[in-house]
Amino acid sequence: MVTIIIAIAVFLIVIFWHELGHFLVAVKSGIKVNEFSVGMGPKLFQKKKNNIKYSLRALPLGGYVAIEGEDEDSEDPKAFNNAKASKRLAVIVAGVIMNFILGFVILFFVNMFAQPNIALIVENSPAEKAGLKANDIILEINEKNVKNSDDITKYISESNGEELNILIKSNNKEKEIRVTPSKDESGQYLIGIQIGRAFSTDNVSILQGITGAVKDFKIYSTAIVDALYKLITGKLSLDNLAGPVGTVVLIGDSAKRGAMTFFNLLAMLSINLGVFNIMPFPALDGGRAVLILVEMLTGKKLPAEKEGLLNFVGLILLLTLMVVVAFKDIVTLF
Repeated sequence: MVTIIIAIAVFLIVIFWHELGHFLVAVKSGIKVNEFSVGMGPKLFQKKKNNIKYSLRALPLGGYVAIEGEDEDSEDPKAFNNAKASKRLAVIVAGVIMNFILGFVILFFVNMFAQPNIALIVENSPAEKAGLKANDIILEINEKNVKNSDDITKYISESNGEELNILIKSNNKEKEIRVTPSKDESGQYLIGIQIGRAFSTDNVSILQGITGAVKDFKIYSTAIVDALYKLITGKLSLDNLAGPVGTVVLIGDSAKRGAMTFFNLLAMLSINLGVFNIMPFPALDGGRAVLILVEMLTGKKLPAEKEGLLNFVGLILLLTLMVVVAFKDIVTLF
């Protein structure tokens, strides 16, 4: 039950933030918004202000923005379909930008307060024999300050097999442990640990927050593009994709592994939603943005009925994919 509640909260945050982007830019652009809803389904509460209905609905599955003339022609001069192409484009891409902002901000704080720790110890490794344990936070190696996982890899690799003096924090107590790296089959020196990240205020760094966020943002955004490309080209099967059910399980597992892992996943999901939505596919923000860009270049607007049909077909294909992947998740889970 706790896992489901956490997963619902994550979906609500990520989707709500996306819809908030559409809402804010539409209002700022003078485009008429009929309703801004948190949640879906039956209405629990509604308040009207400045001709906009603000609703709270029963199903906590994100939310939506009802913009006048977005999905059909409207004669209202403030309707979406009557606005300048540049304003419509801004409204469409705003959700994606907000997801990117949310993901980057989370990654910034995660990296600013992150300290490399030991996520896993390899059995019979130098690390295990020396007494290192999972969740130990690595502060220094040979009196060199450790700021990120790259530092650990670098210092161990440069050891040339000589004994390392590692300063760790274990159960809120600092102590030094000496470890002698061993060489693997590729000739690289290792001590047998899997590096993770833990929350720490020992080495708080704004610069580390920025550089780490940029690095992680690039990794997360390119990963989904690469996965989609491999899926389209047949290099990746549906078995490798996680649908709603698989994502709920993933969120639950991340919450059990600590705040750092959970917030990393939240950032990744927000960035992934942004990247996925900006894909030039019908029914997605990217597909609608492409149509507006073509209109801006040619001066010709696609008729509403044709655009609606195109988006409907795209939506059916996306829903079919979601059902297939969700079914796969359920079969795998049970």
